[in-house]
Amino acid sequence: MVVTTEEAWAPEQSPAAPTVQVNRERCAGCQECIIRCPTGALHLDPAAWICAADSSLCVGCRQCERVCPYGAITVEGQLAVPAPQSFTPAHTHPLLMDRCEVHGGIESWGAAVREAERCLACPDPTCVRGCPAHNDIPAFIRAVRDRDLERAHAILRETTVMPDICSRVCDRSTQCEGACSLKLAGGEPVAIGLLERFVTDHAPVPPLLPVADDGAGLDVAIVGAGPAGISAAWELRSHGARVTLLEKDAQALGVLRWGIPDFSLPPDVARRPLDALLAAGVELETGVRITADDIPALTRDHDAVILAHGASLPLRLRVPGADLAGVEDATTFLVRAKAALAEGTPLPDVYAGTRVLVVGAGNTAMDVARSVQRLGGHATAVDWMDERFARVRPDELEEARREGIRVRFLTSVDHLEGEDGRVTAAWLVPTRQRKAGARPLVVKGRSERMAVDLVVVAMGYRVDPAVAAQAGTPLPVPAAPPAVIPDRRWLATGLMSPAGRPTGELAMGRELYLERARTPVGERVWAAGDALSGPATVVAAMAQGRQAARSILAVRPQRPKAPVAVEAPIPVPVAAPALAYAEAQGTSQFSALGYSGACLLMLGVVFCVTIVGFALGVICLAGGCFLFVAEGARIGARRIVDRILDRPAAGAVAHTQLTNTTVRN
Repeated sequence: MVVTTEEAWAPEQSPAAPTVQVNRERCAGCQECIIRCPTGALHLDPAAWICAADSSLCVGCRQCERVCPYGAITVEGQLAVPAPQSFTPAHTHPLLMDRCEVHGGIESWGAAVREAERCLACPDPTCVRGCPAHNDIPAFIRAVRDRDLERAHAILRETTVMPDICSRVCDRSTQCEGACSLKLAGGEPVAIGLLERFVTDHAPVPPLLPVADDGAGLDVAIVGAGPAGISAAWELRSHGARVTLLEKDAQALGVLRWGIPDFSLPPDVARRPLDALLAAGVELETGVRITADDIPALTRDHDAVILAHGASLPLRLRVPGADLAGVEDATTFLVRAKAALAEGTPLPDVYAGTRVLVVGAGNTAMDVARSVQRLGGHATAVDWMDERFARVRPDELEEARREGIRVRFLTSVDHLEGEDGRVTAAWLVPTRQRKAGARPLVVKGRSERMAVDLVVVAMGYRVDPAVAAQAGTPLPVPAAPPAVIPDRRWLATGLMSPAGRPTGELAMGRELYLERARTPVGERVWAAGDALSGPATVVAAMAQGRQAARSILAVRPQRPKAPVAVEAPIPVPVAAPALAYAEAQGTSQFSALGYSGACLLMLGVVFCVTIVGFALGVICLAGGCFLFVAEGARIGARRIVDRILDRPAAGAVAHTQLTNTTVRN
């Protein structure tokens, strides 16, 4: 459902219209601001060689203020852009056993075009840097503004294989929309996610089509059929490579299947990219659990291997009572809950009035709590972090609270207690956290008992160390040290300025892992997604999988070829011992006697020419002639014997052996 506002903005009539002030003493004429102004409100004064402003053209995006390296520009006033539209959840009916999609999309061209017109088409769009996949956001929004769905879809497909999925599950507030110039200026960002969904909801999803053949001849195995594996397979297959997806579960899709409820991501939408891969000839093997011992065999049977197995091991709750019955991890619960909601039958341990404690308040925890509400239970989520620093999508947190879920931050579990081996209560303690990177501290002396029937641990996941150990590099790869300084291109966008620093730092971190995904972690082994970076977002995993695949296409690794069996030479009668030297020399029939005679003849000629050794030369010539006569007699006698015995001569034997061996190679 879309609610729009029809009032038009008239910047020149606004009492708080934006104005631009340039400090002439500070301006150095570097023109950083001029090339980034989306409205042409800034220009260079050629006489003074400093920036000059026309406030009547300014929309107040403050890009010039953020990128100026000397702090010479100040912008005051409100944003002079069309007012944002209001988008509300789609359903209002009771939640019990409901699995309908909550988020409503843009339903009309009029609403889509009005939202697209809010985009400033920035010359250096920070939204693209905020998107892990680097979608060309201004270009696809421009296509929407032109009412060209086919072109918009084609632009998105250049950088993402699942825009229909990402538009539903991405944390847009810390990615594309968090990096929007309007957001950095203190206003409401362009609804990039909803515009992306509008395109994919109304334009048919195209099949996987070949774009090049530079991958022909490559055979790649991908461990894991989640977002990273699917993206890598798509890139490789579209370039002609042979791809085999290896999935440990009975069904593919990974977190897209078991980790995101149907009310956030409908199953038919989640399966679109996988169905396209299978139709294009990608092989899928399910129920295949790859261990560290299996990786050498994979590299032997394939040209390259991509580890995209994700971070599937849930973090455990390490408090007394965590081993009681009724305490389970989020994955187990989500799988059970999803099946129950799909079948329309309640779970035996979650029914009307069931009290469920969810440990954690991230996105997965919200999925658990919202599933509990739909099964008839009452969910309370606790997290020891401050809400300001919590790792949860703001829109999902707001929706969870609207659905009746109680979310308590700065609260931790001290211990659990139970009766007859089953959990009955949780003891909670308050915490405090001063900074985003600081570990929360427990406030001692205060505790609270909460009666519970079920405890679901949703504190996050980690990479399976058994598989990571064989990669050659410890996985996940540690984040870059704080000493890494962004290059000038990042600094000049303004994304790393105080206004955009949290989003900019997240974007820079994702950029470092995108670069890392291009580098092998072992001999012909790459890693991507949560296996490389640890738990992250769907779009970040997808982008890393694509980069790993592109690296393989560029490197074109080849597995060692199997040794070729060489046929043994045809057996030939061995020559007589007296002819061993001749056999070793191949086709030569001369023995040492003949070579000695030749040497004496050469010395005799040299001595005779020099006159000084004439007498010695005559003696050498005579000796050489004698040895040659003796060698000739020996060879002649040998040939007579060979003819009598009907066998080939020694030189012929050696030549036959050489020829037979060459032919069989």
